[in-house]
Amino acid sequence: MKRKFVQIAALCLSAVLLALCAGGNRAAAAPAGSSGRIIRVGLHYGTGSMEGLNFANTTGEGFRFGYYDGNDRFVPLGSTGQKAISAVKTVNVYYGTFGGYTSYHSALAGAAVAVGEYHLQLPGSYATFAEAQGAASAYQGGFPACIGGVFYARIGNYTTREKAVEAQAALASQGVEASLKGTTEYGISVVITGTNTILFQYDDLGQGTGLGMEPNAGGPGEYVTLSKGYTYVGGFRFERVSGGSLTVVNLLDFEDYIKGVVPHEMSNSWPIEALKAQAVAARSYALSLGSKHSKYHFDICAETHCQAYSGRTRAGSNSDAAVDQTAGQVAMWNGKIAQTAYYSSNGGASESSSTVWGSNQANYPYLVGKADPYEAASGVQNDYTKTVDSATLASKLKAAGCDVGGGVASIAVTSLTDSGNPKLVTFTGINGKSYPLSSRAVVGMLGLSSYRYGFDTAAVSTPSGPSGPSLSVNGNPVNGLDGLYAVDGSGNIVPVGEDACVITGSGEVQQIGQGGGSGGSTGGGLGTLSSTTGKNGVFTFIGKGWGHNVGMSQWGAYAMAKQGYTYLNILQFYYTGITVGYM
Repeated sequence: MKRKFVQIAALCLSAVLLALCAGGNRAAAAPAGSSGRIIRVGLHYGTGSMEGLNFANTTGEGFRFGYYDGNDRFVPLGSTGQKAISAVKTVNVYYGTFGGYTSYHSALAGAAVAVGEYHLQLPGSYATFAEAQGAASAYQGGFPACIGGVFYARIGNYTTREKAVEAQAALASQGVEASLKGTTEYGISVVITGTNTILFQYDDLGQGTGLGMEPNAGGPGEYVTLSKGYTYVGGFRFERVSGGSLTVVNLLDFEDYIKGVVPHEMSNSWPIEALKAQAVAARSYALSLGSKHSKYHFDICAETHCQAYSGRTRAGSNSDAAVDQTAGQVAMWNGKIAQTAYYSSNGGASESSSTVWGSNQANYPYLVGKADPYEAASGVQNDYTKTVDSATLASKLKAAGCDVGGGVASIAVTSLTDSGNPKLVTFTGINGKSYPLSSRAVVGMLGLSSYRYGFDTAAVSTPSGPSGPSLSVNGNPVNGLDGLYAVDGSGNIVPVGEDACVITGSGEVQQIGQGGGSGGSTGGGLGTLSSTTGKNGVFTFIGKGWGHNVGMSQWGAYAMAKQGYTYLNILQFYYTGITVGYM
């Protein structure tokens, strides 16, 4: 890409800072009945930024172009009646399908539809979008451009400099003097989707304003925009942060944002009190995060890294009502908005933030683990298993700095949290060395689905009945081999496996596990101190729940609402000691 074809005078740069494309410095009013608070939601950024992105408007009258001022209010510059448009970066891009998405991509060189990075520019500049558009419309392929705060009339788009020079010569033969131009690495063009027809070109010269776009409203009602299968309200900002591809941000009223989060996190068909609890939790969580993605010039992303958000795509009357009925309400602790984390299900007990994230618990006194007597009534199926062999475990442990030799001999939950979930898990290797790991380390290392887990004791053969020899320690009978250790000939402490042998009272040598039944039951070990030696070199973890277990269980909220509890009851159960007030 050609980085810059013309230097803009300092006077022009001052213009962008003072008026930014004069002729459209009127700020749009906030939507009627809204909170008045605008939130910036990152839809595409970083490695997910876009070279081209399509937008369609079926309920409005096309789109208007502009920018967002320092208060995130839209300042219009011009508009189009076209209802299907695309924003593209100003390099050579080609229309077609790449990476599963049909839009404009630089990798599709040679495709029939190309938007080139070279243009011709008519002499002089213009005060407004309309004036530049009027001048450009006299030529085929003409379009208005706002470069560094100044409007120009440009013509055509060419993928090579040679083609642009040829077109320049053709215009010169008609008595029209035009200069060869491009944009900087911050340039953005708006085209009619599926064509190379440019409607508007914008380059802020790296000042960070970006190109703004909103649907044209033709009357009362909600005007939505469709992009990549999702529908959105509000406007959009396109910015090539650090000169890369398009960072795309949805700017909208904060309460409209919450209406896009709630039905993505809970079904619109769920009880209204559960949805209201989710609305307050989502509102509080978003506000407690502040501007989490300031590096990319927005507040919060649309993924689970922050909160799942899909615009109006999943919204329904029930979820909308939950947001409206709790409008502005947030969870509070000691005068501050609480960081109300939530997750799908906990399997019977939530967990403290210090266990899961290693945070200072004193900073989050409302995020403490507790037994959950409600969630089970939801009927959610949240059991899971995780099977891993001894050698794989040893490899994972070695990567974590724990040398257990060539394999793991036994695993034990050696400490529990106050809510009965594993706190420390000790891995003992075939070399006799033992390593206690935090539950956070274990969940991360093994990819467990929740923090409520134990071992499948039914997967371990243990002596049972007359077919196997009885075993006692210091005269006390022992039921099973879990947690038993012996000293070998080298003085190493090793776990007693099912291939170990004993001498019976008659002097007969028998293998302990010989003829054994299935001591224990599937699901054993949850909420208890337990251990396992595995089965044939394989360890099976069992667990319940889905998520990090901190804060509100969504299925627990569902169950509580079904039992007649209010959203306040739900919030105050899962967030210990909070109150609900207004932001």
